[in-house]
Amino acid sequence: MKLKKIFNKKFWIGSIIVVLAGIVTIIGIVNFKRSDTYQMALENIAEARFYLKTAGTDNPIGNVQLYSGIRETDYQADGIATQTVAFTVLSVEPTNDKIVYNGCITTLIKINDQAPITLVLEKNPYGNNYAGDLESAVDVNANINITFQANGTTIGEVALSSVMPAEAISWENALEIACQTLDEVLNTDQRVESSTKILCDNSTVNTPYWFVSFVTEDGNRYFVVISHDGKVIGTSEK
Repeated sequence: MKLKKIFNKKFWIGSIIVVLAGIVTIIGIVNFKRSDTYQMALENIAEARFYLKTAGTDNPIGNVQLYSGIRETDYQADGIATQTVAFTVLSVEPTNDKIVYNGCITTLIKINDQAPITLVLEKNPYGNNYAGDLESAVDVNANINITFQANGTTIGEVALSSVMPAEAISWENALEIACQTLDEVLNTDQRVESSTKILCDNSTVNTPYWFVSFVTEDGNRYFVVISHDGKVIGTSEK
């Protein structure tokens, strides 16, 4: 009787281990494609903007935006990602014409307690904004103040703050959610490059979204729009 009890105990323990191993294997199979797709997207980044800081809608300058992240050194939407570098772009769509002098906008950017950086913004030939690149990354938690000058005279000054709330998901989370959402159309059989940006309607308060897009090597394009709390609110597949 004792031998029978011992045998039964060992039998059930062994059975439980086999079942658990099977469950782990099944979970691994189910998640394999998703994880593989996300890893591929993470390793083939055309551009990823980590955050977006703005001056708000009531400032005397206009639509002031600063975003930082990584991007291809030679960007082409061809589905084939190349080496990325850190970058920070300041973009201004002015409502105050006085800040435009000789076709440019001169800014002094103060980051935390560092010495101010002079950055000249040039007109975007495809839009109404002026933009300049710091060619380096700026920490999301940095305090950033920008002074606008024209012909040596200070026209105005603004302080920037992040549009995403503190509890918002990261760009990596947004990219992974997008890969999950497009699991049926994205696969590792073809090369694909990813782009993760923040959309924010300057006329509306507290409406930042993650916009994640993909371009495959054969030219197909897909996108997913994700709210700051991780909800999918739009996709090219719906």
